[in-house]
Amino acid sequence: MKFYRDSIVNSYAQIFFSNHKWLAYLLLLASFIDPYLGVSGLIAAAASVFFAKWMGFNQESIRSGMYSYNSILVGFTIGVFYKFSLPFFGILLLASLLTMLITVCLSAFVAAYRIPFLSLPFMLGVWAILLGARGFKAIELSERGIYAINDLYSFWGPDMAKFMQEMALLKFPLLIDVYLKSMGAIFFQYNLLTGILMALGLLIYSRIAFSLSVLGFLTGYYFVQFFQGNMTELEYSYIGFNYILSSVALGGFFMVPSLRSYLLVMVSAALIALSISALGNFFYVFQLPIYSLPFSIVVMLMIYALNNRYSMNGLHMVQYQQYSPEKNLYTYHNRLERFKNDTYFHIHLPFYGEWFVSQAHEAAITHKDDWRFAFDFVIADETQKTFKSPGEEVTDFYCYNLPVLSPAAGYVVTLVDGIVDNAIGEVNLGENWGNAIVIKHSDFLYSKITHIKEASFKVKLGDYVKKGEVLASCGNSGRSPEPHIHFQVQSTPFVGAKTLKYPISYYVSKQNEKYTFHSFDYPLEGQTIFRINTTTLLKNNFDFVPGMTMDFAVDRDGEKSNVKWEVFVDSANQSYIFCHETQSLAYFVNNETLHYFTDFKGDKKSLLYYFYLGAHKILLGYYYELEVKDVLPIDGFFTGFSKVIQDFVAPFGIYLKTEYSAKFIEIDDPMSPSKIRISSSALVKIGENVKRKIEFYFVLNHSKNFTMTINEGKICTHVIRIA
Repeated sequence: MKFYRDSIVNSYAQIFFSNHKWLAYLLLLASFIDPYLGVSGLIAAAASVFFAKWMGFNQESIRSGMYSYNSILVGFTIGVFYKFSLPFFGILLLASLLTMLITVCLSAFVAAYRIPFLSLPFMLGVWAILLGARGFKAIELSERGIYAINDLYSFWGPDMAKFMQEMALLKFPLLIDVYLKSMGAIFFQYNLLTGILMALGLLIYSRIAFSLSVLGFLTGYYFVQFFQGNMTELEYSYIGFNYILSSVALGGFFMVPSLRSYLLVMVSAALIALSISALGNFFYVFQLPIYSLPFSIVVMLMIYALNNRYSMNGLHMVQYQQYSPEKNLYTYHNRLERFKNDTYFHIHLPFYGEWFVSQAHEAAITHKDDWRFAFDFVIADETQKTFKSPGEEVTDFYCYNLPVLSPAAGYVVTLVDGIVDNAIGEVNLGENWGNAIVIKHSDFLYSKITHIKEASFKVKLGDYVKKGEVLASCGNSGRSPEPHIHFQVQSTPFVGAKTLKYPISYYVSKQNEKYTFHSFDYPLEGQTIFRINTTTLLKNNFDFVPGMTMDFAVDRDGEKSNVKWEVFVDSANQSYIFCHETQSLAYFVNNETLHYFTDFKGDKKSLLYYFYLGAHKILLGYYYELEVKDVLPIDGFFTGFSKVIQDFVAPFGIYLKTEYSAKFIEIDDPMSPSKIRISSSALVKIGENVKRKIEFYFVLNHSKNFTMTINEGKICTHVIRIA
């Protein structure tokens, strides 16, 4: 029964591209202002869900309402046109089945073109029923709309009839009146109460969607007025709901809300105004209504065209659908901020330990022109000397003969050996690069390491190497006056290839005993840097593998409870932690260097949500007082008036800020730790003013066992993981 309830309720929300329950229930309530339409729509939704499940279609698609929201609209249409009778209900069930089948077929067809089917199943289903019913005399046309108050009186009683009469007498400004009635016209009800309920539901669901609906409607209205179009269609038949639906679809659902998406809404509204006139004249010949056809055609054309662009040009398609314009926008900005420099293939430093960057990109000595995006690495002592006295032999240099590592997994495609090391101060200009290795990581992505020691290679041509695997030893061959590692990324497999600007995925720099974490950054000349080494205690505590269960004892200011989590992997190969008590999910990534969360769904008061905040980004290697910073999603963090205002202006600018930081504060034994302490915090800021602060303290005692303390204001929560 829960499946059927969710599927039917979600069908109503889908009409506005949502899965918001409050919106769905308000829309359901609004549909029953005209009880006959309400009953027709509800039966149509239930029938479509039943048929879809009975025929074995995808249950998640059924539950989302995707297969049934068009049937609701068909149900409304049949409820408007025909009298309730036994044949009526037979036609209603058949229409629901037909619309559902059209939906399934169209969804498969348009998927190949990456466009939505929108309300096309509704239009095709309605036309089929209206044309087919002309041949069946048992299907009688309804006259209920002529005496609407009498119908309300007979169904809801005198109080409702009187209330609706009073609503009809309210004098709203013309634009507001037409907007609200156009909103109600989506449900084939041309009264203020239905429009108000639907507009209220849209406002509660999304401030962006509501503002888009107003903008699109006003643009379409004034466009028709300016060009002296048929205002009767707008002010009496309320065809303007096409502007409302298209605005929500293009401005905030399929596109990330922005100033440009709002401009796109205005352009689309003008196109819809033209489409209403053109399609209306065409279908008048067949005595068929166009209803939402202009909305479907314009939006489908626009999305198909946008999918085939060469440049985003500020108009970004929603890649990860959140079913909310605000969530789409905030998720986009959050991921843009967090992962703007991320690369698909992670390139790491090609050595162990601390090294000094003697030349970085565009260095003055040899890194110039087509070879400017390269690095030279050496080892230097506290006085910046690269050798021990007397420094006359290659063996006097600290980096000589140290292992050179593979920066990422790949195949050895080029290998040059047999070139002897130079004497200190001399260079081999004839064999410029010296002994070298080139590794292919993907098409058009290669890394090259040169000046390698002769006969030190541990791999051969064609070998597959793993990230961090020892390749050879640092030498002094080629154009190299002293031992060093020359490292670059390039797009071709040749030793003399041009360089490619490509970031180092993760590394740490050190200055005055202070550590700084770098993520997808470029080492600077003069920096001391090193590859991140994972700490076993950290790695084990944040090693969440599928099938793992975790039990916690929670003490929230004296209120004790137990919580159970379990780790799963979804069909998209995304790992997540599932809380059995709250049905919440926290998606995460562990790439052997970092543990970080990517998304959260569920109860924002649950322990899992607080863990999602507190362990949002944890480095898996311990470095004293090293701080890892990140940003948190705005959605779910802010409430109240400030969030409402931010929602309205979010497409044009985000002034609410969230910050995350984590810092290592204690380790008992750097070589073999049994205890590590981490502090982290989540800040909510308006400008520079902190409005909310949550502090977290983690104590990792041994493998897969930790305690967490959460402090927010006067509330303190202690959590112990039960091993």
